Amino acid sequence: MPLIAQWFRAFAWTMGIELFVASFCLRGKLPLGRRIGLICIANVATHPAVWLIFPELGAGLGWPSVASLTASEIWAFGFEAFVYGLFLGPGRWRLALATSVAANAVSLSAGFLLRALGWV
Repeated sequence: MPLIAQWFRAFAWTMGIELFVASFCLRGKLPLGRRIGLICIANVATHPAVWLIFPELGAGLGWPSVASLTASEIWAFGFEAFVYGLFLGPGRWRLALATSVAANAVSLSAGFLLRALGWV
């Protein structure tokens, strides 16, 4: 399967998982439509880099794949937390961090499971 097709399948799974988890974390803080939009913005901003840029960057630097994955996940978590914090407003950085940690932890864990099952 071409890399772009693999990425798209992984992106669809990630969106479904992170929409569910992050939307739950942000319930009561934003209307549903804004939550969905915010989560989509955060993932569109990070997921392509996690799949398409960080592996190439890591290979170019001679990093093992674990180091590349670690760097990409730290970046995704941090950038998504930043995006959530910007949209949630002052005083909501803990919520932004918790939402990003929860959504990324569940989607990364699910990604390992889905890959082990051959679905991604």
